[in-house]
Amino acid sequence: MILRPSWRLRDRRIRGKLAVILTLPLVAVVVLAGLLAAGAAVEAGRADQARRLVALGGAAGELADRLQQERAAAAVVFARGSGEAQGREFRVRAAATDAAADRFQAARVGVRLPAGLDSVVRRVDGQVAGLPVLRERVHSALDVTASLVVFRYRAVVADLVAYRQGLGQVGVDGETANGLRAAAALSEGVESLGLMQVAVVGAVGAGRLTPAAQQEVVAADARFTEAMQTFRGLAPAGWPARLDARVGGEQVVAAERLHGVVSRAGPDTPLRLGADAGQWVAVVGAWMELMHAAEREFDAELLGEVTAQRDALWRWIGGLGGLVGVGLAVMVGVGWWVARSLTGSLARLRADAEEVATDRLPRMVAQLGSGGIDQAGLRNLMDRAAAPIAVDGRDEVGQVAAAFNAVADSAVRLAGEQAALRASVAGIIEALARRLQQRSDRLMASLDRLERDEQDPQRLGQLFELDHVATLIRRMIGGLQVLSGGYAGRPTSEPVPLADLLRAAVSEIDDYRRVDLGEVDPLVVVGRDAAADLIMLLAELIDNAARFSPPGSPVLVEGRRVGDLLHVQVCDRGVGLRVEDLTAIRARLAAPHRVDHHAAQQMGLSVVARLARRHQVGVDFRSEWKSGSGTRVDITVPAGLFTVAEPAPPAVVDADRTQELPAVTARPPSRPVIPAQRRPEPPLVIFEQVRRSSPWFTTKGDPAQAGMPAQWQAAAAAAAAVQDAPVRVTENGLPVRQAGQRLIPTVATATPGLVRRDPEDVRRRVSAFQMGLGHAGRRSHPVSVKEFSQ
Repeated sequence: MILRPSWRLRDRRIRGKLAVILTLPLVAVVVLAGLLAAGAAVEAGRADQARRLVALGGAAGELADRLQQERAAAAVVFARGSGEAQGREFRVRAAATDAAADRFQAARVGVRLPAGLDSVVRRVDGQVAGLPVLRERVHSALDVTASLVVFRYRAVVADLVAYRQGLGQVGVDGETANGLRAAAALSEGVESLGLMQVAVVGAVGAGRLTPAAQQEVVAADARFTEAMQTFRGLAPAGWPARLDARVGGEQVVAAERLHGVVSRAGPDTPLRLGADAGQWVAVVGAWMELMHAAEREFDAELLGEVTAQRDALWRWIGGLGGLVGVGLAVMVGVGWWVARSLTGSLARLRADAEEVATDRLPRMVAQLGSGGIDQAGLRNLMDRAAAPIAVDGRDEVGQVAAAFNAVADSAVRLAGEQAALRASVAGIIEALARRLQQRSDRLMASLDRLERDEQDPQRLGQLFELDHVATLIRRMIGGLQVLSGGYAGRPTSEPVPLADLLRAAVSEIDDYRRVDLGEVDPLVVVGRDAAADLIMLLAELIDNAARFSPPGSPVLVEGRRVGDLLHVQVCDRGVGLRVEDLTAIRARLAAPHRVDHHAAQQMGLSVVARLARRHQVGVDFRSEWKSGSGTRVDITVPAGLFTVAEPAPPAVVDADRTQELPAVTARPPSRPVIPAQRRPEPPLVIFEQVRRSSPWFTTKGDPAQAGMPAQWQAAAAAAAAVQDAPVRVTENGLPVRQAGQRLIPTVATATPGLVRRDPEDVRRRVSAFQMGLGHAGRRSHPVSVKEFSQ
């Protein structure tokens, strides 16, 4: 049979090989000890069962004692009649019997009776259950005779004595079994005295023994003699002497004298006891009680012996388990010590090697990747990472450790060189991005000048296209800066409202006309330090949604507060993403600094991941492939990046600042326009420039009203419907632009004495102002990304 390579012995560890050597004897010891313990446990279980049976036998002896006393009281009731004293004594004995019966039933709990004893105990239960009816007959003396009552009591006591006689076969040792038989013989002897007691009670009143009574006395005396001989033959040494010592006294002497008189009396001869029935019952009962006391003492001794046998078995099992455990511990300890002596050096070598591979080198690379380290710092890092591991001796293990030190030194040197190379490349990219940003700034400034002075609508549209391409280029430059470890752009001069931030992000994508702004919280203001990065992050996500969704479908962007967080959603109507693509995207977001070929293919996703990690922004993609629901991106902005402004009444420009028509809310355009955002330090608003330079808007008599064109009159009519609508403006007086709305701003009143200007010049200025609004939101310049699912 050919072993698989994974099971070859040469591939096993040294400790494993030693474990194989120790396993066989350990298993043998454990199995042998288990077999011995199992056998002992079975014997202990039997001993415990025998203990329960012996304890039940003691309860049976006590119940027999109480039944014998109750039987004697019933016989006295029949002999003297149902007097009050006799009835009270009978009830007391009956109550004692019930208490003993309850203790007998309690001792039965949890006892598994053998087949022979189970039937006996069941008969006892049935007969004890019928005692209340029998007692009722004794009290009433209806349809009952003394002989019947005595027979019923005798049957119960006989079964109890039979149970005690059967205890000698419950699985105890021979000596204990003989003791149990001797105790049962003593119980039988006491019962013989009890039968003689009740047989004589009736004869005492009549003064002579009937032939039947005389036969009962003779039979009882014979059984008593036989039982006592059996007891003395089976009892352990010392029991007969202890019985003789306990059974003594004046009452016992009197009982023995009366016993002799009764035993010698013939049938139908006068019975001269010299005592009445009560005295006879009392002295014989005292004799029986002393014998029962000795019986209980012997039962307790037997129960102690059986309990000791059971406990000895359990102690033996515990000792065996402890011995086996100590032996196993010693064997395992010796094996472990030997294995450690053989593998200690290898374990230390492995630990040091793992420390170099998993701690020193990664920490060095991470510190190098953070940048800002000079040559001295680089050398210090490399020295700490390449610190040699300890070499324990000159054996083969020591030689391996020395060889590993050489390998680790080479690895640290190569890692340092690679990290330095990556840092250099990142620095080159960042420097190149800065230079490109400067060139793009100059290009944007030139385009702004051309757009401002251009009057040809066709050429102005071409300039707008060129301007937008330049914006996309600046976004790519900003993405390079982020990937190189820098920032996307300069921080804004002041916090940015959420609506302006979303418009700025939309204005920096290629297909901005398809983007619709949905519900946007008007009170959220994003901090100046995070605004530029959030604009780039949102622009990348919105651009991805627009690029990979059907050309005619809209892209919805919404932003609202949920608790103390800001949630922004970007939803498209594309085909969605596969499960494996979603997994890859989330893995990329979780590792923003991973540099591989995917980082170049999915540059936008890498930019988003780095910006999200920088500001602790949560980004999650939710999509189902070809479900028709498209892809939804959830952006969660923490509370530290934004504030919530207090709602304030909208600022309304005074109507008398100009005689121009009031602002009119036009219908929203069929396509979204380029969202705008105010530049940090804008020039004076166009309306203020016009007011200061031209009296055309500010003549006292307003002569332009008469020659107003028809379209202006239509605008005035439309403005009348919204005359009272407030117009929100910025701090510099510009109206706040909203998606789907177009405002005709009001202007200031004219300064008296100014010279009127040509309306064509005013038209050019207004056109330039509108172009400025269209491009005022350019702040960050992220790169366009490929599809995030790749």
